[in-house]
Amino acid sequence: MDYEEPRKLLQNSRLFKGFSPEIIEAILPVLAACSFAADNLICLKGDVSDCLYIIRKGVVEISVSSSEGKVIVLGTLSEGDVFGEIGLLDKKSRTANVTAQSDVSLYRLSNTDFDRLSASFGIDEARSLTSYVCFLFRRVTNNLEETVFLDASIRIGRKILELCENGKNQEIAISQENLGRMAGLSREATNKALARLEEAGLIEQKYKHISIPDPEKFTRALRKED
Repeated sequence: MDYEEPRKLLQNSRLFKGFSPEIIEAILPVLAACSFAADNLICLKGDVSDCLYIIRKGVVEISVSSSEGKVIVLGTLSEGDVFGEIGLLDKKSRTANVTAQSDVSLYRLSNTDFDRLSASFGIDEARSLTSYVCFLFRRVTNNLEETVFLDASIRIGRKILELCENGKNQEIAISQENLGRMAGLSREATNKALARLEEAGLIEQKYKHISIPDPEKFTRALRKED
């Protein structure tokens, strides 16, 4: 197996990028390649958590659903992102559903291999894991704050900015329905929020695509409304 690709994925991953080179090299031989076709369920909330996944290519959707069938999209992940890490760290069940939005290829790291390797973890790995858990906590807190306090247009705008990786990209491919679910808004509220952003010249809409003509102007407008 050529380790160049998975090595780069780990080194650039938010979870693993702080790991020492020695531990990264120890992880590489135990990664298992796997793939899922678009629309296939990869993980189900409540299932036994036996591994984490690192995305090689493609996009996955993270969601939760109520007993009545209402679905809330928590986000999407793409190349270099990881999922399944919560169960790996706390040894409990899956916290959300993960579905392939497109055909995806992944690397799988089993709990058994992670636990075995963790015996060799040093200060670098401890700091990296602590930093990652803090990142997850801050993201949940920010999302809760936005849901409770922010105007619908700002919530939608911030979600668009997040999906554009804070201005690194200027266009995303997403339906209004999915964007609204990610922001916790109804379809009507989402349409109105997008219309206001478009009228202000902050976004442009095409079929299932949203672009930001001027990322700096867009970011300034969101900060101004805080």
